[in-house]
Amino acid sequence: MIEDSKTIFITHPYYAVNNPTNNLRIYKRAKNSDRWYYIQCKNKEEYRKKIKEYILGFYDYSRNEEKAQTSLKEYLKQDGESSMFDYFMGGKKSEEVMEKNQMKRERMAMLKEGKYLLDKNVPTMQKKWCEFIEDSNIQMAVLSFNQSYVDENISITELQRKITTDVIPKFLSYCGYENPKENLEWIVALHSDRENNYHFHISWIEKNKCYRTKQNTFAHRIQLTLSENESNFLKRQANLAVERKKLYTPALIELEQNFEELKTYFNPKDQNFTLKKIKDLELEEKILKLGFLLNEIRSTDKKYIKYQSLPREGIGKEIRELTKEIKKEIFKDNRIKNSKENINRSINKINQILLDINQRNNISNVGFENIIDNKLIQSKLEKSENYILNAIANHALYNFSYKSKVKKIDTFKVEDILMEVASNEYKKENYFPKKDKVKKFKAKIVKNYFHNYSYKSKMISVLNRLGYEQEKIAEEFYDMFQEENLEK
Repeated sequence: MIEDSKTIFITHPYYAVNNPTNNLRIYKRAKNSDRWYYIQCKNKEEYRKKIKEYILGFYDYSRNEEKAQTSLKEYLKQDGESSMFDYFMGGKKSEEVMEKNQMKRERMAMLKEGKYLLDKNVPTMQKKWCEFIEDSNIQMAVLSFNQSYVDENISITELQRKITTDVIPKFLSYCGYENPKENLEWIVALHSDRENNYHFHISWIEKNKCYRTKQNTFAHRIQLTLSENESNFLKRQANLAVERKKLYTPALIELEQNFEELKTYFNPKDQNFTLKKIKDLELEEKILKLGFLLNEIRSTDKKYIKYQSLPREGIGKEIRELTKEIKKEIFKDNRIKNSKENINRSINKINQILLDINQRNNISNVGFENIIDNKLIQSKLEKSENYILNAIANHALYNFSYKSKVKKIDTFKVEDILMEVASNEYKKENYFPKKDKVKKFKAKIVKNYFHNYSYKSKMISVLNRLGYEQEKIAEEFYDMFQEENLEK
């Protein structure tokens, strides 16, 4: 394992002509040195001219000393169009260097859409960026990778495309730019002319005001020094792009499989469907009650109900609370509990992968986001929760609707009464029968009733609660009780 940093990110801004904090300095890097120096311009006009020459026109990286000393006007006559774009496309590198490192001009500088910049499009790009730099800063950066690290995990062509089309827009959004793909332009150019090193020259500029301020308005970003959070974010995303296939994607697939397993316990078409196997008397009563409440607010033309669409107050609030109570009870099932634990283990595994990437690349934990707070993971957790709550609600509604259809308005089933009485007895005595004793428990109620009628008052009370033409049914039941009593 390589112990040093495999990914390095350095950046330097060049300020727009009308940037209010612009000190009219153009910074340059000394040749064959890491030292920077600056040219102090006297006024905006001089700055405008020099910044366009330096960044968008004549580029001061030429290996040809004679051309480097030539004025912009003369240089363009001799060399045609030359600019930052030309440099990104390898224009200042010798043919020998280009050939040795398999660098092809037409496959070096990639635009944000994932297409390569061609020579015929450079003049148009220059013109646009010259207009943008009046009010928008240009940020230039280098993102450098250890070549062995990349080659072990991903092809460099695929990495360049991922950096360009996925990483950079995420990074710009993280930095506070709104909708980067619409409001910014950027270029990512691959150079591989150094030993065991791939590096991308990156440049971006705002087309429109799109930086969200503290006042929640849009402006051009004035201060361009990147924070450690922002720099670390780019490095993390870049390293994740390198290692995604090898580590991150398999971990995400495993997480998705665990979510799917949990769903089987709440899918009516699956043999694991838990709600059909419930033998808890009190829980059965709650499900019936939930079905009744849902039926009260359901539109007559709708067969199903969406949990998230329920009212927040009134009966909707009662339904939400009852649904969550039922979910809490169901999750005591060992199979479901284990399935939930598998999801948590998968999430922790992904988190550990990200921490390990940080450690191996010497990236500080500043700005590190725990994976549980990640939007993708939060979205998956939310969808899973909604799926379960919807399943409970619609199962309860189906049960209630089904039982309502099979009952006549002036009749009742003994099972209905037994369920209510059993539930009441459970609550009263705090007695919870084992699943295999539920039938015996109900049978005991029947036996007691027909032998000594000790449940008479409870039966009539239950009939009142059931609401099937209450008074009429209560009277019929009482008469039946009286007749049987006389016969004995």
